[in-house]
Amino acid sequence: MAKNPPWPKSSKRATRKPDTSDSDRTMPLNFKVPAEFRREFKTYAAQHNKKLNQLLYEAFAALKAQHVD
Repeated sequence: MAKNPPWPKSSKRATRKPDTSDSDRTMPLNFKVPAEFRREFKTYAAQHNKKLNQLLYEAFAALKAQHVD
């Protein structure tokens, strides 16, 4: 009798489309911030009708533009 592997088989496989470049893939970015900063960041995004990641992209672009080496 064949033994089952110790992990469940998943019907979904982590495959990558051949035409997808690394720059097109999204990856999680997890870090902790103080509660007040989180509240202010989320409030600002909501007031300006922006998603949180959109606000982060714009803020990082502005920072990079300010610090041209």
